[in-house]
Amino acid sequence: MKISKIQGNIIKALLAIVALAYLVYRLVTFEHWDQAGQRFSEAFQGNRLFYLAAAIILIFLNFSSEAIKWQRLVNRLEPVSFFKAISGVLASLTMAITTPNRIGDVITRGLILKPGHRLAGTGHTFLCILAQMVVTITLGLAGAATYLPSNDYLLKDKHDSWVLTLAISIASGLILIILFFSIDRLSGFFQRFRWLKIFHPFLNALQGVSGKDKSFLLLFSTIKFLTYITQFYLILHFFGIHIPPFTGLSAVALIYLILHFVPVPTVGDLGVRGSVSILILGPYTADVPAIVFTTFLIWIINIMIPATIGLVLLRKIRLETVPPTADTPEIN
Repeated sequence: MKISKIQGNIIKALLAIVALAYLVYRLVTFEHWDQAGQRFSEAFQGNRLFYLAAAIILIFLNFSSEAIKWQRLVNRLEPVSFFKAISGVLASLTMAITTPNRIGDVITRGLILKPGHRLAGTGHTFLCILAQMVVTITLGLAGAATYLPSNDYLLKDKHDSWVLTLAISIASGLILIILFFSIDRLSGFFQRFRWLKIFHPFLNALQGVSGKDKSFLLLFSTIKFLTYITQFYLILHFFGIHIPPFTGLSAVALIYLILHFVPVPTVGDLGVRGSVSILILGPYTADVPAIVFTTFLIWIINIMIPATIGLVLLRKIRLETVPPTADTPEIN
């Protein structure tokens, strides 16, 4: 289906309205505003502000690592600056929160490329997300290997529980990494089917990526993962929950692992995040409101603020597929 510039602008406007409505909805429906004044007043006392400032600064590292991954791959198609790459990442986040299971994140980034490269760009986006999934599961399992044996009601009293959980996490991680480096074969298999011809540019994008580039993706995916578990840990300290670093980071890694596998609609994700965080952090603190506010503030830092910026950058995404004529010059 061909989309004109006017139609594209209308679609972008509607998506922006939906995204903005979602962000406002999440803020308005937050159930603990009656405690917010007191909790934030306490959090801003002493030197806790440092933790909040550090978490906010890490927003740049979080999204820069994703942009650098994607830029590395799409530069094989056409030159893409870092600013253009990070604009695509932030705009895709805005689109992601308006679509089920955030599938908009896969589709949108490719739209900043030239029309002939968009489907391949979507394939590269998928590869970036796949690399992040491998790291999230691998390090999340490593977090579980630390978390499970340390809690009485789980595996603490089981003989050799550390060895068992660690062996499972290492073996699972290695299998995922091997499969990630072998994705070329899977892509080649699907290209044998003629009825998938329209997706061949997408599948081609998964092929020909060198082992060096895949290692690069995994490296920056690890940086991204470590960044957002560190942000969560810093905000826990901001609200007065002090857990030893290794224990706390392992628990947060497990939280993100669980959230990765929970199929939840975008509108309900904040409540699920809070519930999972309470479940995992409950053995370390009885301050449930602090856990809830930590989850809420992390949502503001890593979703609301970047998505709001993405709303502004969304205008740079070109949805139209009809080339401009002499009478209707292209406008950037």
